[in-house]
Amino acid sequence: MYYILTGAFIFAIVFFRWFLQRDMKKVRGMFKEEDIVMASYGVHFYGLASEPGRLLDSGGQMILLKNGLYYKGRFDKRELFISAKDLVSIAVTDFHKNEPTLMKCLAFYFNSSGDKIDRAAFELPHPKQWVDAIKHYFENENKKIPIKEEYIA
Repeated sequence: MYYILTGAFIFAIVFFRWFLQRDMKKVRGMFKEEDIVMASYGVHFYGLASEPGRLLDSGGQMILLKNGLYYKGRFDKRELFISAKDLVSIAVTDFHKNEPTLMKCLAFYFNSSGDKIDRAAFELPHPKQWVDAIKHYFENENKKIPIKEEYIA
């Protein structure tokens, strides 16, 4: 009996890892490998500030490209691209849409349509590495990306 449970458990782990690898390859295949700076799976997307309603519960992967940030949801198929030229600032925060998030996350302020600034919040693994890479690839002598902290009072 224990052998069957152990076998089923090992099979479930192998299947889950295979599913993740397949999903990651599929999304990474959308871009040239030389354009990808870094990627993370297990990203939690809380939504856009401009969207009505409560916080989203979207899990997926984020890819940092040399020309922007790309998010793809795993099950909800939600997609978001923030181009490097539209990124205005980054905030380390513990809230989004005036609701507390599960953990500290990164909020990206960007120009959405026209002159409107929108906010997208993501819980990312290794946020300091993400911020450093974004600053390295997106900043130049004409554009600096401020990093700030915003905490719920």
